[in-house]
Amino acid sequence: MSEVLKRLVVSDIDARRPATTDTQTQVARNRLGKTDRITSADQQFEPLPFRHGALFARRFSCVALAVCCLTLGTAAMAQESNSKGAAQNDPFDALKNIPLSSDRAVYIDFGGQFRVRSEFSDHPIFGLGTPEHNDGLLLRTFLSADLHLGPNVRAFVQLGSGLVPVWNGTPSGTQLDRLDLMQGYGELTVPASAGSVMVRAGRQEMSFGSSRLVSVRESPNIRRSFDGVRAAWIGSAGTRIDAFYTRPVVPQAGVFDDSADPGQAFWGVYATSHVPGVSVLKFDLYYLGLDHDNAKFARGVADEHRHTVGGRLFGKANDFDWNLEGAYQFGTFGQDNISAWTVSADLGYTVRNLPFSPRFGLNADVISGDQNLKGGTLGTFNPLFPKLPYFSEANLAAPANLIDIQPNVTLALSKDVSLNAGWNPLWKETEADAFYGGPAVAPIKGTAGGKGRYIGQQVSTTIEWKPAKHLSFGGTFVNYTPGRRIRDAGGTSGSFAVAWATLSF
Repeated sequence: MSEVLKRLVVSDIDARRPATTDTQTQVARNRLGKTDRITSADQQFEPLPFRHGALFARRFSCVALAVCCLTLGTAAMAQESNSKGAAQNDPFDALKNIPLSSDRAVYIDFGGQFRVRSEFSDHPIFGLGTPEHNDGLLLRTFLSADLHLGPNVRAFVQLGSGLVPVWNGTPSGTQLDRLDLMQGYGELTVPASAGSVMVRAGRQEMSFGSSRLVSVRESPNIRRSFDGVRAAWIGSAGTRIDAFYTRPVVPQAGVFDDSADPGQAFWGVYATSHVPGVSVLKFDLYYLGLDHDNAKFARGVADEHRHTVGGRLFGKANDFDWNLEGAYQFGTFGQDNISAWTVSADLGYTVRNLPFSPRFGLNADVISGDQNLKGGTLGTFNPLFPKLPYFSEANLAAPANLIDIQPNVTLALSKDVSLNAGWNPLWKETEADAFYGGPAVAPIKGTAGGKGRYIGQQVSTTIEWKPAKHLSFGGTFVNYTPGRRIRDAGGTSGSFAVAWATLSF
């Protein structure tokens, strides 16, 4: 991590260009009655002046990150030192299970997270994204209260703040959200046949399966949440069936101004269980529905009504692990039909008798694209609300109209430190459709049609260190080069580096 920071501090870069906001966030803002102009809350945001050059921003970011890392690292060492001496309670135990009744049936837990993240980006999305260069310092703070009124009733509230002291241009709402309700729901759980039934209503996070289609979106400052109702039957041995009806929440820059997107509705049923008679094999089955006004694909913009049915097989036997998933989509896009699909695999084998117990992995995806932009059927797969970034922290490619493989290796350098390195070539699934990229999962201008499907490749390295229960550190470096099709659209090579430190309790 220190070498990456050192490289970034002493390097020189080109002049900066203004940034654009996340497409989906801006579209949702317009639906809520806002214009493309910066709101009064946005006007209050004034990035650090770049008149002294981008080197100042880089140094400020790195120094701030280094100070945070040193502070948290000192706390980690102190905690570890204490654990080696006389037995002591966790320092955050005082915030847990605080009784509010004499019989302790009513109690409250407090929790939180503070994360500092420093990003350095050159030529995002193969040089087809904006701004051309960006140095960012991101600060995330979450505070929560979890009230239990006996064994059956629960109320959970989480406030969050995402601040951006350094950024080139105006950050999107997923990065700059000064203060808002991240989650706030009531929950009722009652015993039922061979398990229990849970009903939850309010603002809440959701993540299902391997997070390919429904995820919390961890990397940006602001995680993804939904407003709505969710019910679940929870059985034994990991068996569970969830049903929900929600609208995604649109994060915005001001104070308590986030709201549900009136242009999107999301509902579904998700079930998971063991395969009967095969103890090492588990499966998921799901149906997911989406109504999305003014959805954007390479063929144009129209109202989208899409249904997804899919399944997943996953498990682990000895040193081999696997995760296989497939899904099919149907519905309508304006006057056109929808027929799209995806298959994916994540396979790994761990060699425990070698130094660092390497896990050799292979990830592969085939995700359909649109074969004829003027035909009567949209073939582009919609990844819905996916884990982002999907293939690397650079957020280079989105899971639509894509074929990719990613051989990788993970090393356990010590009990607390892991290192992962991978290579990821990318192709368009169909020539006619566009290349989709960035956090908006949007078609990139100038990439539809043309000759050849090869998009390019990326090489990534990630190191993570967890020195204590509540502390974690990490860093990633990604280098990418475009293929001929992307170069023809104006693409170029680029790189992305990020380092983060997190305190959670």
